[in-house]
Amino acid sequence: MMDEARSYFDARGQVFAPHEGAARIVSLSSGLTDLLFALDLGEKLVGCTGDCAKSMDGLVAISKVGEIDDLDLRKIADLNPTHILVHLSATPQPVIDALAAADLPLLAVDVQMVQDNLDLYTLLGGVFQVPTAADSLARRFEAAQARVKMAMRAKSLRRVLYLDQDNPYKTIAKQSYAGSLMALARFELVGAPDQFQSADDAVIIEPESLILGVDRVLFNGSPARFKRAQIKAFAERYEVPRAKLIRLDHDLADQFGARAIDVMDELIALREKADRAD
Repeated sequence: MMDEARSYFDARGQVFAPHEGAARIVSLSSGLTDLLFALDLGEKLVGCTGDCAKSMDGLVAISKVGEIDDLDLRKIADLNPTHILVHLSATPQPVIDALAAADLPLLAVDVQMVQDNLDLYTLLGGVFQVPTAADSLARRFEAAQARVKMAMRAKSLRRVLYLDQDNPYKTIAKQSYAGSLMALARFELVGAPDQFQSADDAVIIEPESLILGVDRVLFNGSPARFKRAQIKAFAERYEVPRAKLIRLDHDLADQFGARAIDVMDELIALREKADRAD
């Protein structure tokens, strides 16, 4: 159990004591919004981005504060929040700077690797005084991760090309949240850098030079990134059998917090699908 008397550090090094009184939370990340509800903190949510509202039911009555790259800072301030949850890795630096310059009460998280979910549960569970709910999530996460490791124990590495974005084609970093999920499923990312320096970084790749050296091509599962027509066009352009092309169910970068538990079983299913395509 977490000690409610302790202090907690967020991703910017700020120190937080357990919050006393009524919390008023604005979430700038759909993954963090999901996590609030999983921690039974949904009633504390007073504002969110439009993207959060699209990804979850039941947020009609919550004030919308714009999108992550076009926030209404005045509207956020008018909500009188006690905490504004922001995910650093998914937020452009100018947005972070603008929020900080406006002297808004940021609580920053940065889930860069799979194990960081445990620290995230501890942070929010401690700050908002819901340690029992946070501990429950942690146990479920650890059990789900153990299932993946057991399922992969006899698997060999599969070389994959992961396409994160179209026009131009971009990939993910190995040392990123999505990259660490791929590693759990024993996928080796071809053409991917070890890491990015910021949320604005990306690597443009030319698939033609990499196709012959991979077992599968994986596509970001967000409908905003890849639609069926785009994948069909890729297959035709690079003359790749459709069996080698797999569109994921989600954008892996968003599958943290409470979502990290379900995505573990999805990784097992993804690896089985990749193996069946032989």
